Amino acid sequence: MTFDVVFVLGLTLAALVLFALDRLRLDQIAMSVPVVLLLSGILTPAEAVSGLSSRATVTVGAMLVLGLGLRKTGLVSAIGAWARTAPLGGKYSRMFVLCLICALLSPFLMTTAVVLVFLPVFVALAEQAEEPASRYLMPLSFVSILGGTVTLMGTSTNLVVHGEAMRRGFDDLHMFSITPLGLICLAVGLLYLFTVGRVLLPRRVRPPDLTSKYDIRRFVTELHVPEDSPANGRSLAELKWGERYGVTVLDIERGEREITAPHGDRHIRPGDVLYVQGSAERLLEIARQQRLETPRERKEHGLDLPGGGGRLVEVLVAPGSSLVGRTLRDLNFAHRYDAAVLAIQHHGVTVTERLAEVSFRVGDLLLVHGTASALGRLVENPGFVPVGEVKTQMGSRPRAGVAAAIMVGVVLSASLGLLDIMTAALTGVGLMVFSRCVRVEEIYAEMEWLVLFVLAGLIPLGVALETTGAAELLARWVVTLTAPLGVTGLVAAFYLVTVLMTAIVSNAATAVMLTPVAIFAATQAGVNPYALLIAVMFGASASFVTPFGYQTNVMIYGPGGYRFSDFAKVGGLLNLILLITASLLIPVFWPS
Repeated sequence: MTFDVVFVLGLTLAALVLFALDRLRLDQIAMSVPVVLLLSGILTPAEAVSGLSSRATVTVGAMLVLGLGLRKTGLVSAIGAWARTAPLGGKYSRMFVLCLICALLSPFLMTTAVVLVFLPVFVALAEQAEEPASRYLMPLSFVSILGGTVTLMGTSTNLVVHGEAMRRGFDDLHMFSITPLGLICLAVGLLYLFTVGRVLLPRRVRPPDLTSKYDIRRFVTELHVPEDSPANGRSLAELKWGERYGVTVLDIERGEREITAPHGDRHIRPGDVLYVQGSAERLLEIARQQRLETPRERKEHGLDLPGGGGRLVEVLVAPGSSLVGRTLRDLNFAHRYDAAVLAIQHHGVTVTERLAEVSFRVGDLLLVHGTASALGRLVENPGFVPVGEVKTQMGSRPRAGVAAAIMVGVVLSASLGLLDIMTAALTGVGLMVFSRCVRVEEIYAEMEWLVLFVLAGLIPLGVALETTGAAELLARWVVTLTAPLGVTGLVAAFYLVTVLMTAIVSNAATAVMLTPVAIFAATQAGVNPYALLIAVMFGASASFVTPFGYQTNVMIYGPGGYRFSDFAKVGGLLNLILLITASLLIPVFWPS
């Protein structure tokens, strides 16, 4: 074992540990890897930047833009709006039909886009059925993931494995090569989720309203501004109560007038009644230092009044949101959206203090207070997904038909062999931009760049694993351990390792690392390389056992009120069933 092999294996292990610890951003770790390999002399400059020009990176980026075009023209939202009111039968048949719709969309749209659109639909469906959302959202995520395995363009993982395999000379996979196996896995997953899985799904009863869920009312108090208060005549921006005390001014009552979610340039006047949210200690401190009076008879403040004034809405931080990795202060949230964040829920933990300092991640829930019009503008931003229903104005871009035609053209040209997937996707991007289905500035602002930077950073690691012989060494170990089990055992081993790695690392990163190992293992064992490549492809998508291995699971974690153990219980058994299914069928579809 040479020094280069030891160094690359050590770097791979270090990257995996950092991914698992989740202390640093995923893309930050990934982009550091090629720099280390370049400085160590293991990779040439061209190899270190090969991830930026990789077919996998370019194709995934193009598919993300195509999905963005479908969203911006309102095509996907129109399907979601139809699904809310369509006569689809009783509550169970309605849920089954909606799952089928998601499964039909996922093979041609990125899975995250499907879940983003249908999450509010499934929450509304749960409310109509008077059942908790926890009974509905996990099937939404799982079925959408399984639907993505039906075509090569269904998930970024499929495209990554396909692109990396093509770079190594394995180019026999086409758009629908994996469809038979994908449809079988989808059918098995649906059968499980609507039988045994349905029994295992948790029943997390939601609180009666958002103020109860976040326990907000006990943190909101009414403060009167007397003549001698030092706050008189000063603006909220000058006072900086958020920074100094960690509190938020929700409303100002000024005579008969109510000012909801006041701007920083709003001045305090004598006689104002302030509704302030914060911890009890902070509220007492601000009342004492600013000489604000608490009324002897407190009246209940209506935080959520549909007829005007303040309203509450729960929004999800979506992939690609401008808030990911940033704080409310960085984004100047209150001024930009005319709304105030009252509480944050991260992985089931509610935060109500020092909100301006919290760094956000995909899947975080925000309880936002503002006027109906302000909240409507907020949820028009694709980076924020309303968990409940919020009225928004329809966009003025009537090109849904054009976007649909472009997407159909991409699928047909790739499936008929007229163009390869990357060329077809890039052609579709050009048509989307020039037909103004999506604008260039929207691509810069709303693209899910993290996925692309992870690929750009880790594809050179795959090159290093291959060129140093580390991938061949790992492949030899796997082949030796599974030799008594035959081809089925080798396929099962790669599927299982991929599932376990995906549980702690991103699915795209797992696919990049294991693809070269799978090719070397197939060569040494004398089996069909595509059998192991498909095992990696499907195993990387089979992320059901934890909420953090796949973005759609992260997105439903908060709205569903799930716990980590819920995914282990429901998703663990599904993973086992799919492991058996894939291990038995992959050697049949791709015989040696």
